[in-house]
Amino acid sequence: MAGEALSRTGEHISEFNLIPSVHGMFHIYVDDELIASHQHLPDAHIFPDLEDMMAAILSRI
Repeated sequence: MAGEALSRTGEHISEFNLIPSVHGMFHIYVDDELIASHQHLPDAHIFPDLEDMMAAILSRI
């Protein structure tokens, strides 16, 4: 997902941080606003939809 976001918006991103977390969880923020996250539930991993995530990023840049 990070690679896709950078390939589509690279020239508009001034900073990109990847901070490892437990169980592969991650949160995606644009200008301190949470736009997507990976949820780790006891019986499932729920990833954000790539197109929804990209639409949220592109609407803010």
